[in-house]
Amino acid sequence: MRLLFALLLIIFINFSAGYKINSKFTEQQYKTAFTEWTIKHGKQYENQEFGRRYGIFKDNMDYVHDWNSKGSETVLGLNIFADLTNLEYQKYYLGTHVNSLLHRGYDGRALEEIFGSDDGRNPTSVDWNKKGAVTPIKDQGQCGSCWSFSTTGSVEGAHQIKTGKLVSLSEQNLVDCSGAEGNLGCDGGLMDNAFIYIIQNKGIDTESSYPYKAQSGTKCLFKPTSIGATLSGYVNITAGSESQLETAVAKNGPVSVAIDASHNSFQLYSSGVYYEPKCSPTELDHGVLVVGYGVAKKDENNASPNKHQIRIRHNDDFGIDEIVTDSSSDDGRKTSQYWLVKNSWGVSWGMQGFIQMSKNRKNNCGIASCASYPTA
Repeated sequence: MRLLFALLLIIFINFSAGYKINSKFTEQQYKTAFTEWTIKHGKQYENQEFGRRYGIFKDNMDYVHDWNSKGSETVLGLNIFADLTNLEYQKYYLGTHVNSLLHRGYDGRALEEIFGSDDGRNPTSVDWNKKGAVTPIKDQGQCGSCWSFSTTGSVEGAHQIKTGKLVSLSEQNLVDCSGAEGNLGCDGGLMDNAFIYIIQNKGIDTESSYPYKAQSGTKCLFKPTSIGATLSGYVNITAGSESQLETAVAKNGPVSVAIDASHNSFQLYSSGVYYEPKCSPTELDHGVLVVGYGVAKKDENNASPNKHQIRIRHNDDFGIDEIVTDSSSDDGRKTSQYWLVKNSWGVSWGMQGFIQMSKNRKNNCGIASCASYPTA
């Protein structure tokens, strides 16, 4: 009995000290990584909260290790969301809740498998960011207003392509003022509803005149004298058709899309072409902006012949440090087509705020399920 009590006491002490059964790393490695991470991201916690966040960080560090060890072309890392549970992440940052079957009558099938794709006359790659039609990465904060950032992004692009002037537009204008069209501020909304508001309102204010506050305002402060852009209409792309999405991006500019971003892999995305087998093509929860597309060669997808080697790698292209586990990719894919997507979580997430999402892989994550673009 005394021996059993002693063993239980040791187990209790280990749990209290933050040890994990079947840990992927030593306790010192966890502590070092968490300390460096908190310094990098300026995180500070109260004593009780510190222990909880440290435990969550360790779980996420293990998840990153396990994912990267499988040799995926998607590389995860300990980004700005590494101290959040997946449920917390979904609660604070995902705000476009739409079922494509109910909203667009789309059942999730990739239409190219049924009807075939377009004739292939579009260019092999497009990047509206390099063409000057995309404003710098913005940050929605802990407010489910992603839909407003997706909207301003596509309207900014349409306005620049038509006028030659890139003007940053006001998300707060949409958050505060488009309730009558069905949007709910920080509690979510849809890009189509925001397009309708801008059309009926005869414009949207500039970012500088109506700055973002990351909270729903008590009243609309739109000023007709501060309009930065107007719209004549908007176009819904055939739900589920990546070929039509490609044509829209190539010929018209940045396109607003809703995606399934609910998974840990999206939360902790760092670089590479994102592919999540568990993604839903119909249950969508995040509004983002497709600003281009292209093809990544295998050597751009971080493949390595050495398995299970933990290291910190500096990504020169995007100026970020990534804590990764080297692994060899064995999926047999020599190239990967991707959509270049602008997010609204600041430059500390992903590839300086961008993500490469899988293209022509059965509409992964619903990238083409609820896509639309405005006409200036």
